[in-house]
Amino acid sequence: MKNIFKVSKVFESNIRLQIIASLYKGDLSYKQLKEICNCTDGNMATHLNKLIQNDFILKHKTIYNDKPLTTYHLSDFGRKEFQNYVTLLQEAINMEGEENEEETYNNSESAINSFSV
Repeated sequence: MKNIFKVSKVFESNIRLQIIASLYKGDLSYKQLKEICNCTDGNMATHLNKLIQNDFILKHKTIYNDKPLTTYHLSDFGRKEFQNYVTLLQEAINMEGEENEEETYNNSESAINSFSV
């Protein structure tokens, strides 16, 4: 299993994880992301800029119905890194499950041995 401490600092924030996971399904506007993350404009701007600076997401500005519309897209790099992060978490969960199963088996075996005549 890969070392979880070598994972990008981008994944240390719940808000950035929400943004990445939401964009994994498709492009979203600033307003949609803000509603999903339920945070202030300043907080959103900080997290979005960090994701842009680390090449996880792309920002696209257009005019829609005579109003500016900013949308965000998960970059290929961001998608790959998120998939790697999810895989790492799944491996950690599976490893924990295997350890628990082994511990349960060992405890059962010692309990059975203690009852043997």
